[in-house]
Amino acid sequence: MAKQKIEIGIIGGPFDKITTVLEEFEPGSEDFIYSYEMMGIEAKEVQSVDTYREVKVKVPSRLHPTVLDMNRFNLNRPGGGGLGFAVEIFFHATVKAIPEPEIRVNGDRQLITKHFAYAFKKLLNYSGGFEIELEDHKRRHVGLGSSIGSMCAVCLGMNEVLGRPFHGWELRRIMGFHACEESPIGPDYLLPAFETGIGAMAGVNGGWIVASDDLTMVYRVPLPDTKAIIFIPDVESLTDEYTGKETSAESEAELLLRRARFLDSMQAGAKAELVLLDMIPAMIRGDLKKIGDALFDISYLGSKRAECEQHGAYGTPIYSYINTFRGIGAEIAGMSSVGPTIFALTQSQETYDKILHYLKDHGVADSRIIETTVDNMGGTITENGVEKSFMNDNWLKG
Repeated sequence: MAKQKIEIGIIGGPFDKITTVLEEFEPGSEDFIYSYEMMGIEAKEVQSVDTYREVKVKVPSRLHPTVLDMNRFNLNRPGGGGLGFAVEIFFHATVKAIPEPEIRVNGDRQLITKHFAYAFKKLLNYSGGFEIELEDHKRRHVGLGSSIGSMCAVCLGMNEVLGRPFHGWELRRIMGFHACEESPIGPDYLLPAFETGIGAMAGVNGGWIVASDDLTMVYRVPLPDTKAIIFIPDVESLTDEYTGKETSAESEAELLLRRARFLDSMQAGAKAELVLLDMIPAMIRGDLKKIGDALFDISYLGSKRAECEQHGAYGTPIYSYINTFRGIGAEIAGMSSVGPTIFALTQSQETYDKILHYLKDHGVADSRIIETTVDNMGGTITENGVEKSFMNDNWLKG
């Protein structure tokens, strides 16, 4: 099947009428491997390694309550800022450096894994290859970061077995510029994706994170002893929660590049003010309720409003759950990414039990509910039976 293109007109404001093209490509296509200069990274080289190591990487999932300004990103410009946090739903990758110049992949998300392996080989002029096996969480294109979590686990593993040539902020830029998803059109192709950097920040650092433009992490705090209830509601936009047929690729890109950008052109300033003046002080104080108050206001503004509205009835199903969870007592509630995944965070066992009781009373199947906690550790790596956290390694900070 020949590679296809999807052309989408952008309307971010009254005078912003250009076209973005999503073009299918094969893993390893050099047209979709970006230069150090474009990524803003100093060139590195690892032609070979003395020891062919094997590591196991574990990365938590990210939830992404909002982007700050969708007019700040495009396919060749990651950024836009936003909010995110990590939860204890994990990706697992086993990565091994091998002397043969081959890419051998097994498990989930094989096209994405191959592309990042080829990108590492080209960027570092690495003469060897990789054996990689990836296991994702199987909930794809519903707001649980299945693609960026996979990229994060694979990149951290490859970087480790090659002796850590890249710092954490550099890995984040590599992931941001090379972000991609499987094409819904051709089974052997990928499409470039939009990326804010939140997935890499949460995957590496854990906790609750505020990001600014240009993949910059502004502030991060742990949310200790915080329980999370995550569920995937049955809404009009969702025909298949495992493949995301109606929430991925063309329809998602059209949402991000049209109505969401238009609303952010008018309201991104208000969202940024809520983060700067309300949320960050609450994060410093450790006030979960005030963090949630700021997020609740943001949920009705700009691109977040457009994301909620796409799930039918001008967002009524999504907002109904968010308001109910807040009314029950959840300190924080919202929708992740373009949805429809909804979450509630609380430090109260009583509130947690009440939310679960509400969902089950309203016939929500157990298969759509995930009970977990906020992950404050971030990614870990295990080698020779010893597990260590990335967050405490200075090379990954920033």
